[in-house]
Amino acid sequence: MNQSVVCKNCGSEFTGSFCSNCGQKKIHGRATLREITHNFFHSFTHLDSGIFFLIKELLIRPGTVVREYLDGKRKKYFNPFQFLILAIAAATFLAVKYTLFGPNINPDLIKDITEQQRFFLLFNNFIYKYFNIILFISVPVAAAYSRLIFRKSGYNYAENLIFQTFIAAERTVFYIALTPLIYFTKSNWTIGIGIYYLLWIIYFGYAFCWFFFGGNKFKTVLKFIAVLLLL
Repeated sequence: MNQSVVCKNCGSEFTGSFCSNCGQKKIHGRATLREITHNFFHSFTHLDSGIFFLIKELLIRPGTVVREYLDGKRKKYFNPFQFLILAIAAATFLAVKYTLFGPNINPDLIKDITEQQRFFLLFNNFIYKYFNIILFISVPVAAAYSRLIFRKSGYNYAENLIFQTFIAAERTVFYIALTPLIYFTKSNWTIGIGIYYLLWIIYFGYAFCWFFFGGNKFKTVLKFIAVLLLL
């Protein structure tokens, strides 16, 4: 058999550009820098499956994205778990390097503030010090709560986990986008952080209403608030 038409991954014969057995793309010759560069940028910028396409789609129609993914349209969208890992890695770097939160708080920020503001500042410092760990833990916990409270929707835990992974990654993108605002409002740090939390709550409510659509929307909002409070 001609080696050029045999899958180098599983040994099956090709009938097109992709192996019908394992899905690997047909490989021609040795790896090149041009190929590596193309594949790298292609994974981020591809119009119908890249990460930027996913960010845009999750912003305007989160429920549709998740339902299509659950229905089997996996190739259309960037993998949600890879998306979450990449987003958290970028956000963790920014949280430590370019915001007021990190291992040490600027002493000037805790002078002449109320106890409530002090608690809020220390709380956020803790959150951003362990940003990656908290976000990773919060996703399966949130999935358990949404599975419990929206159990009549028919989605199992795994499907709720995928939903929560998508929207948690998108929430992290919000943080990345707002990092300049948080950085330049250090003297009034509640502004940047307040806007971030507000956008997070609004987006989560929007995503919940679109994903768990059907029935009474008012009840859907109340259930979302219950999930948010538990989380």
